[in-house]
Amino acid sequence: MNDRDLTIAICGLLGELPGWSWSETGTYPADRVGVFYGPIPDAPDTAVGVRVYGGTDDVEVYGPTRSVQLLIRGARNQPDSADKLASLAFLMMQGRMRTGGINHIQRTSFGPLGADGNGREERSENYTIQLDNLEAVLGFAIGAFGIDPFGV
Repeated sequence: MNDRDLTIAICGLLGELPGWSWSETGTYPADRVGVFYGPIPDAPDTAVGVRVYGGTDDVEVYGPTRSVQLLIRGARNQPDSADKLASLAFLMMQGRMRTGGINHIQRTSFGPLGADGNGREERSENYTIQLDNLEAVLGFAIGAFGIDPFGV
């Protein structure tokens, strides 16, 4: 899975939360938590930006991993809003296994970033995502089901 596809997969996962929305066009009503690929614009107030920022490709040890950051912005003048949104994201992501090319998700760090100029608290959440090892998945399919993915 490439970084673009992973970012879109995480955006889609978060967009499944009640009251949250993901759209590649990035246009959301004010009453929804907007999920964005990368940076978040000024509106809506409550928003989450998803960005892949690092990782490894050591398939001999654990398989490829990626570091993913969620930048979470809460509602205006509600000091606990970003924390509440982060709790929902955590419930959706933490420990998730075997989902669309993702083997496992683990939160590695988090912390407050303070309020922006409009009184909206921001918070950073960082996750390590272990991607499926394609060779292992193909090997299992061939061995268990006699499937030849290359049609040979």
